[in-house]
Amino acid sequence: MNKEPLDISKMLPHGEMLRGFLEQPFIQKSDLKEMLRNRGVFTFNSEKSDSIPIIMMGILSPTEFNFLCESQKTREDNPKKITQTVAWTSNKPLLDALPDNIDINKMIDIEHANYKVVDDTGFVPVDGNPDHLRLDFGVERTDLSKNWSSTKNHFNGVIELKRVVDKGEIKLIVTHTSNETKLVANKATSQLVNKFKDNGHIARDQEIQKITFDRFSNAKRIEFFLELSVEITSNYLSFQEIVDLELSPDHEQTLPQDMQWMTDKINDLKLNGKLLHETFFVNEKHNHEFTFLYKVDARYGFDVSGVNGACVITMHFPEYSRTKNGKSELEINIKSISFENSPRSITKNEIKEILLDDLEGQKSEKYANYATI
Repeated sequence: MNKEPLDISKMLPHGEMLRGFLEQPFIQKSDLKEMLRNRGVFTFNSEKSDSIPIIMMGILSPTEFNFLCESQKTREDNPKKITQTVAWTSNKPLLDALPDNIDINKMIDIEHANYKVVDDTGFVPVDGNPDHLRLDFGVERTDLSKNWSSTKNHFNGVIELKRVVDKGEIKLIVTHTSNETKLVANKATSQLVNKFKDNGHIARDQEIQKITFDRFSNAKRIEFFLELSVEITSNYLSFQEIVDLELSPDHEQTLPQDMQWMTDKINDLKLNGKLLHETFFVNEKHNHEFTFLYKVDARYGFDVSGVNGACVITMHFPEYSRTKNGKSELEINIKSISFENSPRSITKNEIKEILLDDLEGQKSEKYANYATI
């Protein structure tokens, strides 16, 4: 999320400075349309390319400027979740085993980076549970090549530690909103695991287990995605349809008849539409072992505390999509969400967190049935 300049409360931008401010992505065309309507100005086209010149003919009032700044403050990057596990050999609860005076900035080496850790809350028990700890933090990134109104960006991250006593393991759950928060969280969890090893809570030879693309066979990977979408059993989510797929054929094998047309022609295939779970890539099991499926967008209905709506959830291996890196970790995020009735007793962000936590828990449970390594 863009962070406002320190002196923004003392200025009203105008001219080219105003244009640069209005063109920032955190200000949407609907914001400008609403602001013009409040002025009694109605445009045939609501695109920013039409609204901005009209606004630049005058100046912003302090009230209008505050309205646009609030748009900046309330739009944050979409949170994404990653879960890792490691064997826990100690009888101590996590809270008692936690090293004293944990400081993220001291645990990671980012001295010469263009970002820094801010708003570090420290680990605190969730609902008083000493085996479920949570640390919230922020990362502030400075980019002097950007427009004056976006040289500083603020992103939130969360690190959760959960001890699963009956499995003898702890879960390391990272929620990140940018590459920087992901990097900080991964470095911090790695250092924390090393400290637990130093204190005898984790055996020296234990490695952090990650859900990566190369830990599935082609067929098992597709079955895993289907269990989290088409076949999901949840107290909150109900599957409706798959709306996006990203896949590629396994050219190291002789493709079946259904897929022969892809031989030496198709490297990556992106499908967008409706009911894609009924296409032969997904619906015909004999094609599964010849298909690299690495991204699924599924639409679900949801009911959380009496609040109903629909959402599209993305499950994907992002690095595999970009670089075909088999070590890419599985990430889950809510791509979009809409509500039938406006939440009152619970916030939209709380609903998102409940839905992500529910799917994240199912992902971890089902993973053990499908991993091949």
